[in-house]
Amino acid sequence: MKVHKPCPVPTARRHLSSVEVSSGPTGYLIVEANGGLNQQRSAICNAVAVAGILNAVLVIPSFDYNSVWKDPSEFRDIYDEDHFIATLEGYVKVVKELPNELISRYDHNITNIPHLRVEAWAPAKHYLGKVYPVLQEQGVVRIAPFANRLAMDVPSHIQLLRCITNYKALRFSSPISTLAQKLQNRMIERSSMTGGKYVSVHLRFEEDMVAFSCCLYDGGDAEKFEMDSFREKGWKGKFKKKDFDFVAGRNRIDGKCPLTPLEVGMMLRGMGFDNNTSIYLASGKLYKAEQNLAPLLKMFPLLYTKESLATSDELAPFQGYSSRLAALDYTVCLFSEVFVTTQGGNFPHFLMGHRRFLYNGHAKTIKPDKRMLVSLLENMTIRYFFNQLRHSSLLIYFVLLGTAMLRVLDLHSASIFDNLPMT
Repeated sequence: MKVHKPCPVPTARRHLSSVEVSSGPTGYLIVEANGGLNQQRSAICNAVAVAGILNAVLVIPSFDYNSVWKDPSEFRDIYDEDHFIATLEGYVKVVKELPNELISRYDHNITNIPHLRVEAWAPAKHYLGKVYPVLQEQGVVRIAPFANRLAMDVPSHIQLLRCITNYKALRFSSPISTLAQKLQNRMIERSSMTGGKYVSVHLRFEEDMVAFSCCLYDGGDAEKFEMDSFREKGWKGKFKKKDFDFVAGRNRIDGKCPLTPLEVGMMLRGMGFDNNTSIYLASGKLYKAEQNLAPLLKMFPLLYTKESLATSDELAPFQGYSSRLAALDYTVCLFSEVFVTTQGGNFPHFLMGHRRFLYNGHAKTIKPDKRMLVSLLENMTIRYFFNQLRHSSLLIYFVLLGTAMLRVLDLHSASIFDNLPMT
């Protein structure tokens, strides 16, 4: 199993300091992080950890241009480089680029540097046995791709590096943090009826997510054809392999399907959030947004996104940069009173850990049991709910759903914000 380990006590730093002082850096480590914002964030944390394992100097990670995310941003566009380097001082030495005398040995071409491929979830001993000798001999190594290339179960002094990197060293760049602060303040202003408290929801209902999940909703044969076409275009026959078996209905029963906006709305109303609740929606471009978002807006008219909170001029520098836009969502969600995750993935995992770090080990997070939700919703179709939303008869179902939710969470007070369990 890939076991997530807690952040260790800072005394583990002594181990790192003693190694560096006794032997000096072995060489330079170059990594190329791939994926979206939070997959890259994971790679950065692991890169610092690997540099600690190898006693290497880390070159600021470069980002691989991804055909899905299509974001050419570099590290300095998303994160504060100087803060990153300064925070890790005394743990791992970080530089912005290779020394000229070293890169000149490779004709100033980074692709000429010894390139190593490392297996996924490689343990620390793999780096010591396979990578370290090359680093000693060459003085520099390059590892690409670099996503999920370090096991979760590592020594405590290496886990410390992940924690320091994630929660202290990685600070968003000034343009991102400045606008994110404005969006957060505007959410607080719009949440006056709840004392400035708002709920953030990470909704994974983009077209690629719906397609990859192999789930079907309410579009019938037309939706199935559309999703089959999208899967074939995006994943080149992966879903047609003989050893790949999926049944949409079974995926839903197993809780593997992304929640629809309507299902998220019904869950929150059932838990006791009323239509005076302000909600910040963190999401990419939703699948059939106008149709699917309508019922959620009916239930929660005080629903906002970065697009509705920011002016067009404020957002203009971020358009076309998916990672920078995701960083805005990340920050507003980070400081919400309640965070709701609906599908898993790197974004909510980082947020849940980061929020616990900020709130002294506790944060109000709703992580629904989707198998249980399916059992509550299985007798009524999505289309039925959509058509009935305008009728008061649906309130009866909210009461029934709410009763089930409250039993599970043991909530009794009318103040849902104050009585959510701290997780």
